[in-house]
Amino acid sequence: MDADKQNRFLIEKEIQPMTKVFLVDSGEHKSFCGPGMISLLTAIKETGNVRQACEIMKMSYSKGWKLLKAMEGFLGFSVAVRRQGGKSGGEAWLTAQGEAFLEKHQAFVAECQNTVQQLFAHYYGS
Repeated sequence: MDADKQNRFLIEKEIQPMTKVFLVDSGEHKSFCGPGMISLLTAIKETGNVRQACEIMKMSYSKGWKLLKAMEGFLGFSVAVRRQGGKSGGEAWLTAQGEAFLEKHQAFVAECQNTVQQLFAHYYGS
């Protein structure tokens, strides 16, 4: 299949690229922030509760806290705080630094996606 025919095929099938961004500790080559972590932070922000956020993510509460603590350990600041609450349950919220990190990361991912869209159009566009 020649290149023009391939490009038309991709356009006709409405194929689009998807960008997934992971932030990696370059020393250990270990991811500390990816799409799942950003979804967890967003869910905490929206629900005001870590347990509910973990349920939305279909992950255990203990795993959610483990991931948060690992991220905080790498970043060197708290991204979320919680207040335990008895019968009515506790609450949680993002710290100012956590909010700023989330907003910056979301903007970064959006810009990456936009750049990938432009590159896709350049290489596969008609």
